[in-house]
Amino acid sequence: MPFTTKLLTSRLALVIILGLAAGGSQADVPQLINYQGRLTAIDGNALPDSAYWVEFSLYEDSTFGIALWSETATVNTAGGVFTHLLGSSTALNSAMLQGYDHLYLQVTLDGIPGERLRLTSAPFALLAAGIEARDADDTLAIMTDADDHRLSVYGSRGQEQIRLHGNDSGRITIFNPLTGEEAVALAASTDSGGQLVLGQTGGVPGITLTGGASGDDAVILPDSSVSSLESLNEAGFTLDINVHPVTLQNLSMTDLVTIEIETPAEGYIVLQGKCYVELSGTTGANLAMIQIDEDEGGSSQFPYYSLAGLNSFVDIGPAYFPVYVTRVYYRSAGVYEFRMEGRSSYPLPALAKSWDHVLTATYYPTSYGPVYKISNQPGDHPEAVPQNLDDPSRPDENGLYYKMDLRYYEKEGEDAVNRRDN
Repeated sequence: MPFTTKLLTSRLALVIILGLAAGGSQADVPQLINYQGRLTAIDGNALPDSAYWVEFSLYEDSTFGIALWSETATVNTAGGVFTHLLGSSTALNSAMLQGYDHLYLQVTLDGIPGERLRLTSAPFALLAAGIEARDADDTLAIMTDADDHRLSVYGSRGQEQIRLHGNDSGRITIFNPLTGEEAVALAASTDSGGQLVLGQTGGVPGITLTGGASGDDAVILPDSSVSSLESLNEAGFTLDINVHPVTLQNLSMTDLVTIEIETPAEGYIVLQGKCYVELSGTTGANLAMIQIDEDEGGSSQFPYYSLAGLNSFVDIGPAYFPVYVTRVYYRSAGVYEFRMEGRSSYPLPALAKSWDHVLTATYYPTSYGPVYKISNQPGDHPEAVPQNLDDPSRPDENGLYYKMDLRYYEKEGEDAVNRRDN
């Protein structure tokens, strides 16, 4: 019996439900296509109303190829019109429908194939006000309505684990898979610029980073959350004391107290020392020099030493002078030894002693302004400024010295530090 078939409607309902389903619903999406057609003779007139045994087949091509899917069914016509739910007897393959961007339906009656007609989605499915789509294992949900636009990913037990909000909150939330509590939240807004929250047990915020905030509001940490074991480059110090009297030698530096510090990375080492000097034995000039140095028994380090004394004294009894010295070095990571040392400037009968020596070394990973040093060796510092200076310990000599900002080494990195002048 020659015939034709005319596609009247074809509504694709494999992965879309019109209307928003209840939140958290786990009902299966119908795997069916509602198809309506009309059987006509070659002259265009409808076939007599009856029950017809027909075969439905889907093809990728409009003319050639083998069927990707097929099923048979009995359809009843009225004026040639019939309705059938494709997939009602032979399940449709959702992977097939996702893998092809177009498919053609062919209806075969009494072994005579009709024209292949292209399937299209229902027009108003594209305009649905609310959509929820889930896969067969209930691991993914896409929901949208006037208030909520989100993508949710579920775990094996059906619990929500990741939620992505597409509305103005711009928020990604990761939940604890065991408790369902909010564990991580990443949000962006016009007010904060961006915020990351790491939660603790019980849903209490643990660590909060806010991009648009300043001061204490920018980073919020739990109490006692950062210690020297958890922060590689934080500031730190060491201190040593020698309270015993030390007799200072004429024209030769003697160690008063030494200190060792291990720095975790390149940075500044600030040394501060104090002691008392006792001068006696003469009514003439008597003078002591105290300084901080790396080298044992070194020479005077202008301008970092301190002088204690007078050109004359009322008697030969002891006179006491407090002394304070400081010095700054820039060094790469490593272990360093420093010393507070001293010497007398006049021979016997002038006597010089010191005691109560305290030396502190503090490490700072960075600076907040210029850190100048004076040295007679400019090294490879490109901004060393030459200066003619008089060293009081050498009044007969005019020396050429250089003023340099140690931040050059901080900016240039470890290679520059290793080439520096000590």
